[in-house]
Amino acid sequence: TGLKYGLEQLSPVDDAGRFTSEAGEFEGLDVLGDGNAAVIDALSSAGALLHEEAYVHKYPYDWRTKKPTIFRSTAQWFASVDNFRDEAMQAIEDVRWTPEFGKNRIGSMTASRADWCISRQRTWGVPIPVFYHKETGEALMTRETIQHIQDLVALEGSDAWWTHDVADLLPESLRAEAGDWVKG
Repeated sequence: TGLKYGLEQLSPVDDAGRFTSEAGEFEGLDVLGDGNAAVIDALSSAGALLHEEAYVHKYPYDWRTKKPTIFRSTAQWFASVDNFRDEAMQAIEDVRWTPEFGKNRIGSMTASRADWCISRQRTWGVPIPVFYHKETGEALMTRETIQHIQDLVALEGSDAWWTHDVADLLPESLRAEAGDWVKG
């Protein structure tokens, strides 16, 4: 929605939940900890805090870690479901689901989505085998890089992505440039 109205994409929180340099004086502070209090203090000192009170409300928590979730604006990868919807719906029918309600849940999501976000900011599971250039943000994902990662995963399992450094994950032809890239 923000992009639709030409708003600047701002994400002043890093992967560790700390304010970035975009947040000025709050840089490095934990968003859900001392950062929150510092922002309230700054607003109050500037006479810009209209009201403050304790309020109990629902807040999203990660189902695996049981820790609070912070929503951030980040780049994502999407797959157009239109190109494989029929095959996906058939595959859903062919699976024996336990628990059974999972079939209806994934089936309704697949039937109604035009695009599916296939990227996640996780440190587990099967990753998207992409590298990003440290300076330009350019994505690197070629047949050669994918094949090399597939070969590693076949030998070591999906943890290979998480346990190897970039130099190991890049094919021989790109290893000299490993310092220029980060894992996606």
